Amino acid sequence: MLLPRLKNDRIPELKLNKLQREMADQISRKVDAGTYQFEEILCPICDSGQKELIGQKDRYGLFFATNICAYCGLVYTSPRMTKESYHHFYNSEYRKLYVAKKTAVQSFFESQKRKGQRIYDFLNKHQLLSDAPLFVFEVGCGAGGILEFFREKGHAVKGIDLGEKYIAYGKRTFGLNPDVGVLSNCKMDKKPDVIIYSHVLEHILDLNDELQTIKENITEHTLIYIEVPGVKEIHKNYESNILRYFQNAHTFHFSLETLANLFAKNGFELIHGNQFVQAVFKYNKNTVIIQSDYSKTKEYILSIEEKKGSYSFTLMRIRKKATKLLLFVLDKTKTRGVVKSIKRWLT
Repeated sequence: MLLPRLKNDRIPELKLNKLQREMADQISRKVDAGTYQFEEILCPICDSGQKELIGQKDRYGLFFATNICAYCGLVYTSPRMTKESYHHFYNSEYRKLYVAKKTAVQSFFESQKRKGQRIYDFLNKHQLLSDAPLFVFEVGCGAGGILEFFREKGHAVKGIDLGEKYIAYGKRTFGLNPDVGVLSNCKMDKKPDVIIYSHVLEHILDLNDELQTIKENITEHTLIYIEVPGVKEIHKNYESNILRYFQNAHTFHFSLETLANLFAKNGFELIHGNQFVQAVFKYNKNTVIIQSDYSKTKEYILSIEEKKGSYSFTLMRIRKKATKLLLFVLDKTKTRGVVKSIKRWLT
């Protein structure tokens, strides 16, 4: 094992609330009982079975076998839960474990809207948004906060998600029109100008099949925006602690290079991207160049393991800590709503 600290001892790395502990225990019981079944997979980029085991647990103390492909360097989970087991997990435990709440709330929707602004700013920075209204389609839209931001900017929006409660919340509270489903069974009146996958692709089991489905639903001008947790950004966002990064719902863990390799294999070219990871692709059937990221990814993983627990006090970290403290104070003093009202009035 590359990182012995990640042995399957069931000890969580995060401090869990009562609901999260209940969910983690419930998942472990289902794994032990064989209710949740697991399967071995090959690397979806190079179809290789040659891999190095990184660790065997995630941040919640759940069984989680992560590996690095010895050929292309993709980090992926294998064995992983089967499609049927994942479907049951998402319906039963996923949101409660990850959001630490039983259903969607206003704060969750607002966090999605902030993501929408970040995506919009990224596209705008690279001059990928036109002045004319666009049709923006999101796969895995949750309650629809990202779409709401684009709608407020004058664009037509549509989304899909498997979470029925979150879909209902977005429809009921904000008048959005998302549907329950996946891209392969979604019917659209026209092909989108922009497709968004924000923290979704790492959950999809058959990546190549999904990318082929994308091709069937786009034009040559459609932009595909992908945002996933970057495996080479752990030092910035996870306190240089890879165990805070790994979570059992994520079956793939991309660097910008391995994400570009996956898309190149399926006929897409990278337009813009960073290691966060934020990336934009367009269809280009001639794009087939794949370069191994094995050495650099492995070197990075080993280097951050040496730094685990050390805090890099970047502006991003300070801002996050300050924001959490401010929201806590506003909630305790019951002034959060007043601040939002003032902000709306000023804007």
